[in-house]
Amino acid sequence: MPDPLITLRRVDGDRGAFIPLLLEADESEPMVRGYLEAGELFELTADLGGPAAAEAVGAVLLTPTEPDALEIKNIALRAEHRGRGLGRAAIGAIATEARSRGAPRLVVGTADSSAGTIAFYRACGFRDSGRLEGFFDAYPEPVIEDGVQAHDMILFEMLL
Repeated sequence: MPDPLITLRRVDGDRGAFIPLLLEADESEPMVRGYLEAGELFELTADLGGPAAAEAVGAVLLTPTEPDALEIKNIALRAEHRGRGLGRAAIGAIATEARSRGAPRLVVGTADSSAGTIAFYRACGFRDSGRLEGFFDAYPEPVIEDGVQAHDMILFEMLL
């Protein structure tokens, strides 16, 4: 199967409808609501070759950070679309968007307990760029993944 074509469609209306999806990437609703209005929210659509021209497969919230980077604040794919190469294609489309804005770097962070997500970002070409110790300790509820409590945020960057 050829790489799916991912398109970023800017969300100009009510962002609240995307909260259930974004909670799949950040399980704290108060935290998601706290940053939901920051940056730009995009619906991720994919040309899956079916009868529909493009299908909504996920969402990404991009925020400018520092003077020279664009941050993936939250990215989530709908469960039925995972494991099909769409995540990697989405990262490619996001990197293209960041380049078009003149950003020389794309940055993202994830929980230290997210072994699969850490491996995914590395496989997509991100490199380790730091750690925010105790980041998830400030969440209202503990963040637990695969039985492991998250404490630190692992930071990654991609040079564009």
